[in-house]
Amino acid sequence: MGEQAEGGAKKEQGGLLIVQSKVRDVIREKEMRTSDEFINALSDHVRQTVERAIQRAKENGRSTLRPADL
Repeated sequence: MGEQAEGGAKKEQGGLLIVQSKVRDVIREKEMRTSDEFINALSDHVRQTVERAIQRAKENGRSTLRPADL
């Protein structure tokens, strides 16, 4: 597992891929709360999604990712 950095953010392969404050704002707008674990899991989900998109683009002979790769 990744090391925990200051503020509970996961230090792994360059850190979070999301803007934590923006995600928390969206959640607060719905009068909900979130944990650091959710933020880390969401960032991991984004990272995995991007990796799959990269693989798909490569398989299709492209170096540019497109919405269809998601």
